[in-house]
Amino acid sequence: MGKELEGKTIPTEQESKETLQLHYEVTVFDLYKHYFQVRLVIETNRNEISFCLPSWTPGSYMIRDYVTHLHKFNACNANTKEPIAWEMEDLHRWKITNPPPKFEITYIIYAFEDFTVRTNYLETEFGFINPPALFLYPEGNLNLPHTIQFQVSDYFPNVYTSLPRDESIPHLFYAKNFDELYDSPFHLSKKNSVFFTSGNTKHELLVEGDISFDFISKIANDLQKITDTQIQWMMESPNLYYLFVLNLSLPAYGGLEHKASSINYFNPELIHDEEEYKRLLELLSHEYFHLWNIKRIRPIALGPFDYQKPNLTKELWIAEGFTSFYDAYFLYHSGFLSWDEYLNKLQSDIFSLEENEADFWMSLEESSFTAWTKYYKRNANSHNITVSYYTKGGVLAFCMNLFLLKESQEKKTIRHVFHKLNEVFVKEKKRGFTKQEFFDIVRQVTGVDLKIEFNTYLVNPKPIPVDEYLDIIGIQRIQTDLVGETGFKTKEKNGNLWVQKIQHKSNENSLDLMLDDEILAINGKRANLSLLQKLEKSLRPGEKFHLILSRSGKIKETMVTASGVYKTKKLVLTEDCPIEKKELREYFLRNIV
Repeated sequence: MGKELEGKTIPTEQESKETLQLHYEVTVFDLYKHYFQVRLVIETNRNEISFCLPSWTPGSYMIRDYVTHLHKFNACNANTKEPIAWEMEDLHRWKITNPPPKFEITYIIYAFEDFTVRTNYLETEFGFINPPALFLYPEGNLNLPHTIQFQVSDYFPNVYTSLPRDESIPHLFYAKNFDELYDSPFHLSKKNSVFFTSGNTKHELLVEGDISFDFISKIANDLQKITDTQIQWMMESPNLYYLFVLNLSLPAYGGLEHKASSINYFNPELIHDEEEYKRLLELLSHEYFHLWNIKRIRPIALGPFDYQKPNLTKELWIAEGFTSFYDAYFLYHSGFLSWDEYLNKLQSDIFSLEENEADFWMSLEESSFTAWTKYYKRNANSHNITVSYYTKGGVLAFCMNLFLLKESQEKKTIRHVFHKLNEVFVKEKKRGFTKQEFFDIVRQVTGVDLKIEFNTYLVNPKPIPVDEYLDIIGIQRIQTDLVGETGFKTKEKNGNLWVQKIQHKSNENSLDLMLDDEILAINGKRANLSLLQKLEKSLRPGEKFHLILSRSGKIKETMVTASGVYKTKKLVLTEDCPIEKKELREYFLRNIV
């Protein structure tokens, strides 16, 4: 009992100390109906406690309402199994009042929504758990340690995750807090993994799918070269262990970074194609570089997280843009891309920014800040008005590096900037950085004020004058054969043509076309794919052509004026450039900037 003081009972220090212990048990409720079951055992002396399910996953910036797939919530006394009182406070929160000292919560999760790196998935060959979409957390107690045990051996003998485990108890794992749990996905499998070492880090690679051991060994050997290159670039690795999960079981593409692992999906039908295999390596390189850039070196808004609402930042051009530049650049320096192949990738990104008028609609900072509502919630017009902080951010990182090579007296580059960011904000301050702090570090390390040069391309909707920066290392654009372009793309269905995509250009008139218009005739002839392709080959800029359309059941005529586009457009090295440009180009080619 507490002490009496002026008629009030004051709890002793021992009585006033709240306790809360959590243990999760995950089982397969129904494999063929794609249900996981979670049993959460709670020991506490609290009179009231609320549990919440996250609404989104860090690294994938969209509210996903994972609670959509949570069913059969129930709470009872852990010893007697008698029901206890609970209520749903809102769509993501359940409140337990006056619970016994030990009680349990059970619920079912449907795991067959989408085959992605950010959603749960359960089928006969494997199971994937994205923790924010499966595990409730006690409100206000994200720092609480807890244990997770899987009872799935009858279905899947192996559970892969980067969390520490108890080797004496099958599939028992520990998380020091919920940030660690939510950053540690689980892959349940019948497959065995392979290992390799880069630096002081032991890497584990699990490949899901019907892939030969020889090909898995090839992937592991290639990954070792890429991870070696990146660890050498940073001059250290923060991890003693890192897990690659590569799912090659179904056609898909995507990756999601975590602090000690990455989840990667790729189409198994494409992996034996040389170019597609390099695209797979680029994906793996991208997610691995996030080991530093985002998971440790990060904009200040990206942690700690509020799992119920967006963590807004204007600096995804650093977090994702710089990673998008370096993923292919590391492949080049690891020997997987020739210089010509790397230059082709650069020009593909650069030219893609010029295909529409999005540069005049959205700045890089707006692209980052509105990712939750625009980049991740795309529609038929998104390509015309939405800038990708991946693509344009990668092009900006490339231009910044070239500018630093030119202006820095000691050829200091983004590599040296990242070393300093790691030292100051990861190791010393243990927090993220602001935009101004990023530019301050750049100036401190290189002596160059990048903000003066590049801030306008961050805050204003305007194109980056890429050609000016390419010229720093003697690269120029060649454009020849100006031809006509229709300004729209079509899809063929049952031999008929339908408008699928419309490209808006800022200096041209709008087309009287709508998505899903059916094209009935072109210049008086019955429309088909062959006729359209013939028109596209012969069009000249400014030439008009006549279309008869069916729109919402009504017949409509319209005249379209062809826009101009260069048939041949590429980046080439200039051999007659000044010697200083050749020297900088050689430095860029031979050294990892």
